[in-house]
Amino acid sequence: MPRQGLALALLLSAMTAHAAVEGPGRTQFIQAAPARGEIRVDGKLDEPSWAGAPSFEAFVQRFPTAGAVPSERTEVRILFDSERVYFGVIAHDSKPELIDRRLGRRDSSLTTDSVQLIIDSTHEHRTAYAFTLSAGGVQGDGLFFDDRNFTSDWDSVWDGASSPVADGWVAEFAIPLSVLRFPDVATQTWGFSVRRQIARLNEEIESVDNPRTSNATVSRLGHLTGMEGLKPRRAVELSPYLATRGILRPQFSDSAVPTPRLLDPTVDVGLDVKAALTSDLALNATLNPDFGQVEADQLILNLSTFEAFFPEKRSFFTQGLELFQPVGGSVGNVPQSLFYSRRIGLNTPILGAAKLTGTAVKGLEVGVLDALVTGPWQEHDEEHPDRRWRVHSSRPLHLGPNSALPGEPQPPTNYFAAVARGSVGQNSRVGGSFAAATPLVGGCTPEEAELDEEDQPAECLARGGMGAAADFDVKTSDSQYGVLGQVDASRTVGGLPERTLRDGTVLRPGSTGYGGYVRAGKFGGDGFRFEVGYDFSTPTLDLNATGFQRTQNDHSPRTWLRYQRSNGVGPFRALSLNLGGGSSWTTDGRGIHRGNWANFNGYVQLPSYDYVGLETGINFGGYDIRELDRTGIPLEQERNSFFLLFVETNGNRPVVLNAYAVVGHHERGPAPGAWGWGGEASLSLRPHPALETRLELNVDRTEFAPRHVDTLEDRRFLLANLQSNFISVTLRQQWVLRPNLTLQGYAQLFSDYGLYGPFFEAVSDEARTPIRFAALTPTEAQADNFYDVALNLNVVLRWEYRLGSTLFLVYTRSQQGLPTPDGETPPATLLPRRLFSGPATDAVLLKWSYYWTA
Repeated sequence: MPRQGLALALLLSAMTAHAAVEGPGRTQFIQAAPARGEIRVDGKLDEPSWAGAPSFEAFVQRFPTAGAVPSERTEVRILFDSERVYFGVIAHDSKPELIDRRLGRRDSSLTTDSVQLIIDSTHEHRTAYAFTLSAGGVQGDGLFFDDRNFTSDWDSVWDGASSPVADGWVAEFAIPLSVLRFPDVATQTWGFSVRRQIARLNEEIESVDNPRTSNATVSRLGHLTGMEGLKPRRAVELSPYLATRGILRPQFSDSAVPTPRLLDPTVDVGLDVKAALTSDLALNATLNPDFGQVEADQLILNLSTFEAFFPEKRSFFTQGLELFQPVGGSVGNVPQSLFYSRRIGLNTPILGAAKLTGTAVKGLEVGVLDALVTGPWQEHDEEHPDRRWRVHSSRPLHLGPNSALPGEPQPPTNYFAAVARGSVGQNSRVGGSFAAATPLVGGCTPEEAELDEEDQPAECLARGGMGAAADFDVKTSDSQYGVLGQVDASRTVGGLPERTLRDGTVLRPGSTGYGGYVRAGKFGGDGFRFEVGYDFSTPTLDLNATGFQRTQNDHSPRTWLRYQRSNGVGPFRALSLNLGGGSSWTTDGRGIHRGNWANFNGYVQLPSYDYVGLETGINFGGYDIRELDRTGIPLEQERNSFFLLFVETNGNRPVVLNAYAVVGHHERGPAPGAWGWGGEASLSLRPHPALETRLELNVDRTEFAPRHVDTLEDRRFLLANLQSNFISVTLRQQWVLRPNLTLQGYAQLFSDYGLYGPFFEAVSDEARTPIRFAALTPTEAQADNFYDVALNLNVVLRWEYRLGSTLFLVYTRSQQGLPTPDGETPPATLLPRRLFSGPATDAVLLKWSYYWTA
């Protein structure tokens, strides 16, 4: 074994040996009692069974003073029967008139008085369910995974109620056994804790000592026991839906011709299924899913050579996919991710999908997902649209006019992802994953590839690939020190005979690549922490058929030194200081320097519980191998620096402000240096417990070094400096009529413009010699300046008319500004010019679903 491999093996062995010791909750056992008779979930706790259940009150503070005695007393009682586990929490309060009972939509991040249950029912110290009730009766749920990470995307159907009492308030939960995974044993022992938030005191308390500095949650839980005779419920949950919508859209695809408009009515039916196959394995499936109630993606201006990342919002993909998250973070926050669910159904409708998640054997978690995207298409005669209605075999549960079908081929593709992760010791793990996008069409011939993209068949438009990875996340028993990472490989499948990446790398069907990343250091505890990391990818590593990979052809070492005082220091409630730096160069044998960077950021939490902080950084230049028209010719990058200030006020107030302002200096190559600036502000107003108004403003002015404008002959390029400007104004309005009846409104107005100049000519050679700024030649030329303006509207009425069953009424509008006529100069303004003269699409959706379980 190589010395490096032997050293890593010894380190893993030593760390996992220490990891076999449980956290501080190892000696804490909270007893549940059997329920005698019916339990009504009304927040009263007046049934006789509650009085006979053991009471637990030994809570400790998490914040602001870890380990201290809580300011207010809390009682917990637990009951169970053959169908549910019931939790009753009495949150005593010496000033009940000051309890924060503000309302919000389900799963919203409320800074109100609340109680959260954390339940590790498999008792594997890695994953735990979270159920939350606020003093106003608002429900929330989520999942802790990888011991320390949390997602609110997991949802389930359970009942809960809150009610006031003379000296506080009561939270009552009824969690169906069918929601939880647990072993089939005579007596259950689950990981368990209760967290309570006292809003006016900014105080968080918990039933087990679990400070914010621990870098762990699930492995530090106490125990819930005393539940005998519980049998895992292999329940089946069905949620059929019916959705009808009317879409009013421009008849012509040319944005300069916004009228006339056509009305496209459509009808969809579908089904969601959840089933417990065993006590530890759950199946989720969906047929013809509809996500019309999901808020539209935020409008952005992306002038980089990298793909923009957008978060997943579709319920089927957000629920139960925590196991598919990459080690060390979430998709978009790590350099290489095998599975990015936004790839599925992005352009082609989803016919059906299914995922299987759970525990195969004790200590081994598994997840499998499969989805098929396919749909009809039809060439359009926009002058004479085909208004006939037809059911298509590739999308049999959708009905609408032929003119509403896509106008280009929709390559049917099967997406598959599988992951398995096994526990090592108490709170460490190793795992492996595989993902594949398989086009269900033949190959693209060279002759077909030569056609214009709009004329190419589905075989050429298909983009497939597969990836595999092994990962590890090993920590010491206290979770403070650790090493984590991933090694991965990819293979290109189907599509064009050749495809050129932004850095000039050519991919062909069968091309393979490999890469990975590693992080090691001290991740928890007060005081100093450190982290070292390294990212690597070969030029032909391409995980983007199924995953998210921002770049390839890259070596990137980095390091961070941190100082954290999460429990306060001196006059501050918390303090964080971070100093880091890194470098990057290519892996293609040329060793092209892609840049160096350094960054310092920090914040303090004031005695008022407000945050203030700053960040400053510098990029030291290097070469950009992605800018020059997929040639891979390195172009010198500018040096730039920035300084940022931010403030975040206490979220418990009726008026909350989060804002930052940044200024940066850009050297801009041969052009004179220039200053850019930007900022973002979010103002939230809560004039009434049931109302919230949030106004967001984002502005930016960036000065770019020479950018590619055109490719000339003989490896010559036309370049130009670019000044880009944008403004985004977003309004979010929420009205909570009742916790199960909400009205939400969303509106974003976005505009941008860009100005090119001065212009330069650059030249390279067959050896792809790097182009330096000093070699650029000033020239006279023109480029198309740009101006865009758009408006997105979304209004959603959500009514959960019975537990798990919902009715949605949704209105959306997408409005684009009328493009600048040929021959005219685009306006250099952020004002919304010609907005309402441009093309617009309006849609109204009525969606009904019904929840049934057996």
